[in-house]
Amino acid sequence: MKSTRMVTVAALALGAALAFTGCAAEATPEAAPANTASAEACSEVRNVTNGALNTLAGDLAADPAGKSDYFGQLTERVDALIGTVENDAADAAFSSFSAALGEAGAYVATVSTEAPAEDAETDPALIAATTAVQDASVEAASNCSAQ
Repeated sequence: MKSTRMVTVAALALGAALAFTGCAAEATPEAAPANTASAEACSEVRNVTNGALNTLAGDLAADPAGKSDYFGQLTERVDALIGTVENDAADAAFSSFSAALGEAGAYVATVSTEAPAEDAETDPALIAATTAVQDASVEAASNCSAQ
């Protein structure tokens, strides 16, 4: 049986990329100067999401501790967004995104350093972590604009 890990993670990453289309539109250079914080928040959410999903799609067995530390850095970057956008729902969305990144980092720290078997199924915990990051990032992206 072939492994479906990469296909599953790639599909989740594609979904996240499509969800950010709206956020990218908010972060255009033509945006009014008053929306600079919103544009920067949208850009940071997109960058953090890309880093998280790319890491989850990669070889987690190679340096899980380093990857877990990376998720800690991503969490700090999202925490720094709290209070930067004039939108009541943004802070809650950023907090949820930060929590999802923290959980993904905790999962990555538990990954074995042994390479999975070729026919190994995708770990349900990996799917859950990836889905949680994706869902939380979509919510953060939809709330990063000032309202």
